[in-house]
Amino acid sequence: LFGTVAATPEEARAQVGALDQTRATENLRAAAAYLRERGSDKLASLGWCFGGAQSLKLALSGEKLDATIIYYGSLVTDPAELKKISWPVLGIFGETDQSIPVATVQAFRDALSSLGIRQSVHVYPGVGHAFANPSGMNYAAVETKDAWAKTIAFLAEHLKGGN
Repeated sequence: LFGTVAATPEEARAQVGALDQTRATENLRAAAAYLRERGSDKLASLGWCFGGAQSLKLALSGEKLDATIIYYGSLVTDPAELKKISWPVLGIFGETDQSIPVATVQAFRDALSSLGIRQSVHVYPGVGHAFANPSGMNYAAVETKDAWAKTIAFLAEHLKGGN
């Protein structure tokens, strides 16, 4: 999305702050087209934090996917926007995340459910934002292992299995 790799947290923040979201979404859609052109018949979006938000933005862009996974990414709770999704969504969040409050996660989950979108949203008790980042201050090994097992099972079901 950025054309370069950030070497420091400051560089990463600068890249995110300067992101042209329209262009970023176009790049994500181009990546999906590239994979389909090379024989991928099923695709999922997956991301953590900023990437979790991008995973959802791709899902809302009109790109047809087979699954979407969001690890503590910014959410959309408006059913009018979420109705663009017609495939399963896995959400992974931390109860003490100050960036994405549990009430927002619940509103997201409820909006998906109200639209009949298959979803599996998990809020891990006692953990905060970026709890799956092993180099971060909030790393929670047990919860990360469980979340990853859920992720692998979700992908196996929706990419390998029949929908």
